[in-house]
Amino acid sequence: MGVKNKVLAANRRKDLLKSAQEIFSQKGLADANISDIARKANIADSIIYHYFINKEDLLFYALADKLDEVERELKLHLSGIRDPVSKLGKMIWHNLYINDLSPHETRVLKDLLFECRSNQNFYSHEGYQALRRYTKIMSDILQQGVNKKIFRSDVDLILVRNMIFGLLDEESLSRFSSQEIDSTLPDFDGIMDLVLSIISCEEAAAKEVVNDDNKEARILKAAVQVFSEKGYNAATMAEIASTANVAEGTIYIYYPSKSDLLFSIPKRRFKWLCESRDEVFNIDCPIRKLRRFTRLLFTTFMGNRDFLRVFLLDIKLNKKFYVSSAYKDYIDYVSILEAILEEGKQRGIFKEKINNRLFRNLFLGTFAHLATRWVMLDNAKPIDMMKSIEDLVSLLCWSVVIDKTALQEIEESVG
Repeated sequence: MGVKNKVLAANRRKDLLKSAQEIFSQKGLADANISDIARKANIADSIIYHYFINKEDLLFYALADKLDEVERELKLHLSGIRDPVSKLGKMIWHNLYINDLSPHETRVLKDLLFECRSNQNFYSHEGYQALRRYTKIMSDILQQGVNKKIFRSDVDLILVRNMIFGLLDEESLSRFSSQEIDSTLPDFDGIMDLVLSIISCEEAAAKEVVNDDNKEARILKAAVQVFSEKGYNAATMAEIASTANVAEGTIYIYYPSKSDLLFSIPKRRFKWLCESRDEVFNIDCPIRKLRRFTRLLFTTFMGNRDFLRVFLLDIKLNKKFYVSSAYKDYIDYVSILEAILEEGKQRGIFKEKINNRLFRNLFLGTFAHLATRWVMLDNAKPIDMMKSIEDLVSLLCWSVVIDKTALQEIEESVG
């Protein structure tokens, strides 16, 4: 192939990726089709298969292309910066900056991330390497800070990285999906305070009980099983009915659509968690309450792997979840965090300047990142997961307390 033809092929592939990014962002993998993408790129359908194996392959490369662009821009912002604190700040700032400066482009990027991160095949695809390269930039910054004795050496840097990216993900969701906020850049100082409080050297399962005689409960249990095995898009109501041993029409008596069924799955668990408030608040110390709350969330969700998989991949990464009644239940439960933080502030135990919403996003984002990793990679040992949870409990408390000595005494007493 001559130089001219190679350039034409490269340009055509780039056009295809750009068209795919827009279509996948608008419709998702399940509803998008090759014809839409080809039409937008102004080429014949068959041409796409010269470059990509199938629609899924195209999606994964579309995300990789988008991430490569973001990585190149980020590296320009980082060039010439040597101090790891400034580098970390610039990387966090850049994530917020693209949210606010280029909302459409960022929304496309986040939509693609949603689609890919909820797909098991993505993690063995070449496109996943683009995500790994991007996240490695932060890992390298954190390691540089440790090497220079600016950041703590006694923390799990992968855990810290997941906490930061989890928080930034939740910020984007607050901006684009739930529309809780209009811009994210004003949160920069609050985010940096939380993160640096964790890493700076100077700051040095409830099991679900199902009554098999209850048809609705059997339907929900079957839905969790089928959605976990096949994924929401591939699962059918007929399969769920068969697994629940009910007629397909019976499902529609309780749930008008597959979407209604999906978002009804977490309601029972959220209700149980809300009813557990007394267990959390039957403790006098806000630090201990925060520790109890964190463990309760993890153990409840991790107690049922099928439910966790469905919640993380089909519910949490589903844009429709954020306008559903299930999301209101979710936020109602998480509001316990705000009550704990406010009590800690009033008693002079937690920092007054802590932004409750930012801390909530740090908390939820970290949970989502850690749990998704455990579900997708499928190689996490229970003992390692428990250690990560305990490390997370400590780091979250570390980010909000005023007296680190008091925290260390509590950790030693419960250790």
